[in-house]
Amino acid sequence: MSKAQILQNITNALKHNPIPNQRASYTDIILPVHQDKIQEYKRLQEFNKAVVFDIQEAEISQTLHNIFQDEQISQVLIPPSLQKRFDFSIPTLIYDRPMEEIKDELFSVPCGIVEADYGISNLGVVALTSSHIQPRLLSLITQHCIILLQKERILGNLAQALTEIKKHHPMILPSNILFIAGPSRTADIELQVVFGVHGPQKVYVILY
Repeated sequence: MSKAQILQNITNALKHNPIPNQRASYTDIILPVHQDKIQEYKRLQEFNKAVVFDIQEAEISQTLHNIFQDEQISQVLIPPSLQKRFDFSIPTLIYDRPMEEIKDELFSVPCGIVEADYGISNLGVVALTSSHIQPRLLSLITQHCIILLQKERILGNLAQALTEIKKHHPMILPSNILFIAGPSRTADIELQVVFGVHGPQKVYVILY
């Protein structure tokens, strides 16, 4: 069949079955959080299987100590920014060098602590931007992950969080933006949800 015949067949087909031409429309489907943002965040974060503590900043060191005791954690991985802020009461490994230089130690630490950039109230998740100050692996490679989140950084929805991130990175976005709901999970195994296969098995969120 010649090219001309094919094009003619297409033209004839379109006469009988024209392609509908509709204008696209956009509807904002993000539901506003009418209730207290902090309470809604806590409710959904716990629904996502994270353990949430609502405390004062002065209580963070004691709360960390209690978690370490309950989970029998003997060492913790932290970013440089937390080194002098809290009393960890156990040995710390500071993630201040390239992964290749500390990988022999890195993958044996049972717990990591990170600082969240924002909490997202209507999803119950935290947003973290990775950088040399707080590398991406810090929240992914340990069996336990403790997330520190300031209450004033809890926003209503994902769009607000992304807007704030863009404000602080106007020229170029971070190489990774992580959204953590709770312990890692997968349903690849016979479609059954299993927690902690490829990341933290337990996640704590400390609100202050």
